[in-house]
Amino acid sequence: MNKSIENLYLYYRNVDVNFRKSDFFVHSHDYFEIYMFHKGDCKYLINDHVIQLHENDIIVMNGSALHGPTPTEGQPYERTVIEFSPEWMRSIINQLNVPEILTPFDELGNILLRDIDLQKFEEIQSLYQKIYIKQLNLKNSAKQSIEKRMLKGEITTLFIELLFIIYELSKSKLTSMPIGNTHKMKHVNKVITWIDYHYHQPLTLDEISAQLHISKYYMSRIFKDVTGITVMQYMMQRRLLRSKYLLEMHPEKSILDIALESGFESASHFSRKFRKHYQITPSEYRNRDEKDSNSNTFINHFY
Repeated sequence: MNKSIENLYLYYRNVDVNFRKSDFFVHSHDYFEIYMFHKGDCKYLINDHVIQLHENDIIVMNGSALHGPTPTEGQPYERTVIEFSPEWMRSIINQLNVPEILTPFDELGNILLRDIDLQKFEEIQSLYQKIYIKQLNLKNSAKQSIEKRMLKGEITTLFIELLFIIYELSKSKLTSMPIGNTHKMKHVNKVITWIDYHYHQPLTLDEISAQLHISKYYMSRIFKDVTGITVMQYMMQRRLLRSKYLLEMHPEKSILDIALESGFESASHFSRKFRKHYQITPSEYRNRDEKDSNSNTFINHFY
């Protein structure tokens, strides 16, 4: 993916008609996602749950679960997707003292919002459109200009407003349905929550299972069943996400400091893992030209 505004990605009202089923794939990732379905005939898979999407459905996703659409071939498939880095947004909302607005994303079960009040839905649509237009303006603004800085602030403010609306909707039992809220999912969510607070420490499967009072083998099996990745792969993703955030937001920190703060044993270990995951070294990622990093405000894979 390409960086836009501090790890905020918008894929606005994209329409596909001439596509093949092979163009779409089930995947998982280490960022949060809001998926809005506009029109078409599409089923959406989240773990082992298949949802027949209705017009104006919104899915709020943690991202760690396996998910993906299966549109009917030959029919227009229109959707809007917004993705964002948890690290980036937590740093902002903690300053505002409103950490609760990320609650819908912290639950691995995911949430389907359906039958949303028309006025509220139009408000969400309007926010998406405003963010989209301002991101286009941001792309065309002069490097290091006051205009660019102001646009970033406006986009962040609009996005926080959107998160407040999602939070309020997710609290309503009339409009939200948990997806995959099973006993197995609760165990996996517990593992993910614990790792999110301890990933910077040197950890093994034995230590994690002992802390959570769960069999290592059972924990490993259900985690892979639910998320499609192993416990250790998730922990590595979590460390890499933290390091990516630190590289972007803290230029004063050395590569070694970032490696240790993110849970890596050394700078070389960190660099090797970072390059394998992002196809770029940490130093190259930090020093890349801003024009290149802002060249695309859209995510570059199918949804």
